[in-house]
Amino acid sequence: MTTLSMPGSSVRTGPPPTYEEVCRQLASLPVDRSETTVRSNLELVHALGSRENISALLGEVLADEKLLTSIAQRSYPHTNHFDKIVLVDSGTQLGYRLTLHLWNPPYSDAEAEDEQIHDHRFSFWSHVVAGTLTSQNFVRDATGTLFGEYQYIPEKLNSVATVGNFYVNVGDSPLLATDRPRVEAGTSYDLTFDQIHRVIMPREDLTCTLVLRGPRQKNYASVFSNSVKYDPTENQMFSTEELADKLRIVLDHC
Repeated sequence: MTTLSMPGSSVRTGPPPTYEEVCRQLASLPVDRSETTVRSNLELVHALGSRENISALLGEVLADEKLLTSIAQRSYPHTNHFDKIVLVDSGTQLGYRLTLHLWNPPYSDAEAEDEQIHDHRFSFWSHVVAGTLTSQNFVRDATGTLFGEYQYIPEKLNSVATVGNFYVNVGDSPLLATDRPRVEAGTSYDLTFDQIHRVIMPREDLTCTLVLRGPRQKNYASVFSNSVKYDPTENQMFSTEELADKLRIVLDHC
C-alpha cells in the first residue's frame, strides 16, 4: 500500500474542477497498472479529495437537482454498513468510477462484528476526507482461521440500475490476520484488487473516503465469513432527499 499525505498535489492548480471536468478527466485515465499510472491516480484522488475540491464538487451536485437525482439512482447502503455514493460511473468494465464511502455511527455491536472480510474486483485509490479509516489485513495461510469463502457477484437487474448481490459458496479457506493500518484524514492510499481486508467500523466519529475505482480485474470479489447466511439481496437506492442529507453531512465534516 502506497500512501500520500502531502498538503497539495502536482495534478492540478487553479480553481476546483467542475463535475463535468472530473468526468472528462476520469474518462481519459489510462487503464494500465504501470508505476506511473498508479502514482498519478493516487495524486489525482488526493487532489480531488482536498477540502476545497470536494466541497466545491459536492456543492455543485447539491445545487443541480437533475444531477443529484441521477447520482441517487446509483447510490445505496452497502451490505458492509457504509453508504456507497457513486458520483461518477463510466458504465464500462474498463472504465473508472468515483465514489464516496460514508461510515456514520452509531453502529450496534452486531453490525460492527458483521463487517465482511473481502477482496475486490478492481484495484482502487482512496483519500480519507474525514475521520480515520482503520482496516485489518489478511493473507491466505494454512496456519490461519478457517472461514467460509464465497464469490460475490453484483449484477444489474433492470434499467433503473437496481443491483442484486449474489453469492456462491466455494468451500473453506484459512486466513491469517496481519497488519492493522490506520489512515488519517488528508491522507491517500492505494489498494490492489487481491488484498484481503476488512474495515473496522468507527464507533463514535464519522469516517468518509473518496474512492477512485480502477478497471475491473476479475468478475467476482471473494468474501469470507463463518456467521453470515448469504442469500440474494437487492440494493435499495437512495431517494434524492436522502442523498442530499448525506452529502450535507459530508460537507459539514470536510
